[in-house]
Amino acid sequence: MTYLVIDVGGTFTKYALMDRRGKFLEKAKFPTVKTSPAAFLDSICQLHSTFSDVKGIALSSAGIIDSNLGLMYTGGSLDFIENLAIADILGERCHIPVTIENDAKCAALAELWQGSLADCQNAVAMIIGTAVGGAVIVDRKVLKGKDLLAGEFSYILTDSSDSLNWRKNFAINGGLPAFIEAVAEQKNLSLDQVSGELIFDWAKSGDRETLRCLRAYCHLLASQLVNLHFIVNPDRFAIGGGVSEQSLFIRLIQEEIDKLIASYPFPVAKPEVISCQFHNDANLLGALYVHLEAGKV
Repeated sequence: MTYLVIDVGGTFTKYALMDRRGKFLEKAKFPTVKTSPAAFLDSICQLHSTFSDVKGIALSSAGIIDSNLGLMYTGGSLDFIENLAIADILGERCHIPVTIENDAKCAALAELWQGSLADCQNAVAMIIGTAVGGAVIVDRKVLKGKDLLAGEFSYILTDSSDSLNWRKNFAINGGLPAFIEAVAEQKNLSLDQVSGELIFDWAKSGDRETLRCLRAYCHLLASQLVNLHFIVNPDRFAIGGGVSEQSLFIRLIQEEIDKLIASYPFPVAKPEVISCQFHNDANLLGALYVHLEAGKV
């Protein structure tokens, strides 16, 4: 059996033809259609029409999503989406089962299924990108919460002294753009002169300004990971997103966690923090897992 698995991003929509073991048979992408809900749905249907004998469609997307109902309450950067019953609509049009889940939760489930969290019962995945996504996993199930807000780390407040300022949240302060802006400001460069790749090249070469910014950024992330450690106490934390491929990044987070734990005047267990195994393919692999777990075989 093969499945059409789709990851809707703010810029590109990635898709793959996959078998039920998670093997990729074909992969490609196209610019995400963002003109209207109708045009967006048409783009998915047109993609499906190019494949024969697909047993189901598994979707991943940003936004507040009820995977049980197949409902997109919001669509992240696809701001035209509101209360869209996408699974029912596409299921009727394409005549096959359709599932959908939040992209960060898909990334976490990919790790739970076949990756760095495969041996865990309880875990937390934190996905670093434009904002901060993630998932809390309890008894090998994603914790959703009454309002589907569990694991929406972007909404965490990061400054209690100015908590009524909506910009003092983890999405803005903890996302990669804030880090890149900090490095650019520290080095007196314009944003178009700075990229994530350049920053890590500078850091690895020993550039003090870059390393100072990187350590401050890792301390911010470590602080929230320690907070979550005391709230959830998972078996393991997995850090995802493209930046998690940088071993220096993970090592500095671990070092900052060590400092925070050591600051307690009594013995405290330290959280285990590692990098996610899957990176660019995580959302696709997790979306397929959701589809299979829902019994959409």
